[in-house]
Amino acid sequence: MLLTAGYQFREEQGKSDSFGTQQRNRLISTNAGFGQAQVNVQDHLLLTGGVRQDSYNVFGNATTYRVTGGYLSPETGTKLRGSYGTGFRAPTLNDLFFQGANNPDLKPEKSQSYDVGVDQSVLKDKLLLSAGYFWNRFRNLIQFQPGATCPAATFGFCPQNVALAKSQGWELSFKYRLLEGLDVRGQYTYTLTRDLITTQRLPRWPVDQASLGVSYQPIDPLRVNLEYRFVGSRDNDAANTQIMSSFDVVNVSATYDVTKQWQIFGRVDNLFNKDYEEVLFFGTPIRSVFAGVKFTY
Repeated sequence: MLLTAGYQFREEQGKSDSFGTQQRNRLISTNAGFGQAQVNVQDHLLLTGGVRQDSYNVFGNATTYRVTGGYLSPETGTKLRGSYGTGFRAPTLNDLFFQGANNPDLKPEKSQSYDVGVDQSVLKDKLLLSAGYFWNRFRNLIQFQPGATCPAATFGFCPQNVALAKSQGWELSFKYRLLEGLDVRGQYTYTLTRDLITTQRLPRWPVDQASLGVSYQPIDPLRVNLEYRFVGSRDNDAANTQIMSSFDVVNVSATYDVTKQWQIFGRVDNLFNKDYEEVLFFGTPIRSVFAGVKFTY
């Protein structure tokens, strides 16, 4: 058995002037304690259980927990897995006070979630197939969206609480080793969301998402990754009247280990210079190139 325990302190500070009114200092702090137990039974059965207690200066106390389980059958290459947990998300300083896009009346978000899945190795472990189901239920879900409930001093967009909401869906993925040092992977997620009060779909949650990637390591120090990402159409507003088009984008990256401590890296985002939006009326960058050096001590 492995036991883990810890303590965390976090503090956010900022100033806001609320469009010319007297500047005010803002502070959110939290003290948190957490613990986890992990049990491994002969490398076949793995169980974990954890609990966390948060104490906020603004939002009070919150207790969350999570339990997971996994069973591996080496004879068939099958792994069964599942988890259940609760969550608590407090509004950030930006959510509450960012000038022009804030909502000081936000409540903390609470959630329950579970998932179950299976992983299967075939073709002498060259191919890994995975499938899973997930379910989430939210109380006071924090969503950034246009709405009449936004404060008058905002631009009509602000974070808002969705009283009751849920999401559920399926995930399918694979990873295939074509050659030594050459892997292909893919993933597809099907998600259904619902505001349980209005029965509308949640804004900016696409039903369909998928990715396809290739990893190549021609020599030991060099690694190259190519990734294609697809995001399906989605609604931009809570009333489901503003439809955002689907988009796809390709990114490429590479790293080269000069020594054990020094690494050269580079990446190109939006390789084909696509014009698309993650959020309506908020454009994304054109083709972007990044490069650098990393030192590990």
